[in-house]
Amino acid sequence: MYTLRGISQIFFVSNALSGALIIVGVALFNPLMAALMLLGSLVQSGVGSLHGHKEEVVDGRMGFNGALVGAFAGFAHLPLNLAILATLLGAVACVSVHHLVAKLFASSALSKAALPVSTAPFCLVAGTLEILTLTFFDPAAASSSSQTGSGLLLSLGNSFAEVVLADGWLTGLIIIAALFIGSVQVGVFGLVGVLFADLTASALLHSDISTISTGLQGYSAVLVAIALGAIFWTQQRLTVRFLSAVLASAVTLVIGFLLALTPIPVFTWPFLLTMWLFMLAKMFTDKSAKQPLAHHPAEAL
Repeated sequence: MYTLRGISQIFFVSNALSGALIIVGVALFNPLMAALMLLGSLVQSGVGSLHGHKEEVVDGRMGFNGALVGAFAGFAHLPLNLAILATLLGAVACVSVHHLVAKLFASSALSKAALPVSTAPFCLVAGTLEILTLTFFDPAAASSSSQTGSGLLLSLGNSFAEVVLADGWLTGLIIIAALFIGSVQVGVFGLVGVLFADLTASALLHSDISTISTGLQGYSAVLVAIALGAIFWTQQRLTVRFLSAVLASAVTLVIGFLLALTPIPVFTWPFLLTMWLFMLAKMFTDKSAKQPLAHHPAEAL
């Protein structure tokens, strides 16, 4: 159960059934990737438990980065023995990286922003693994369509599937169903992210339907819309969460575009950097709002 919750927590959901459905969806695309995701979640959960993260393990929050590392190993089409080894070592490393990032965010300068570690361990570990396995690295191209109707449907599915480095409208639709089972709010905000990512890609980046349909411009928007709209800012009014999700979805495209110009593997960095940027901005805004207004000297007369 913990392992499956680790799968569902990739999308901020703690639900074993949702995790099982996500695995089914990924298995339809690539059975080995699905198996490696389960292995990664299991290993990170086990190591996390040994380090005293009982609550996070039970909730699945100490398993999803390992699952994503497993997804990377399957996505990269590494030889089987190397894929298993990369998943095992990467999942173990995710626990240590989690500690380091959490310690950084707990510093006096950042603690008030309450920045979540989220997928940072995956990005850092998988980025390192990509460099180490570059000789074997052979990912498949994302599916696409130049037809408006099928392209938009494919964009919807691929934007969710690409979060776990998978591909295909059916895989994506199964993941969407899994999210709605776990949390209606998560599902709704995920769809908001796709919608506004597609609109921004078309209007701002002048992307054609073939490019949009790959989902590569939408998957980070899915995550950031869920994070700000349904998870971390639930104390805010719905209009604030909705507008934040919309704006953040657009920002992920800009950051993704800039990262693509560098040798840094993009992974979920656009989501992470956008989410952290918005949360830091909120911290400074809240701090300014709490400061007492200075009185004009004339008021004392």
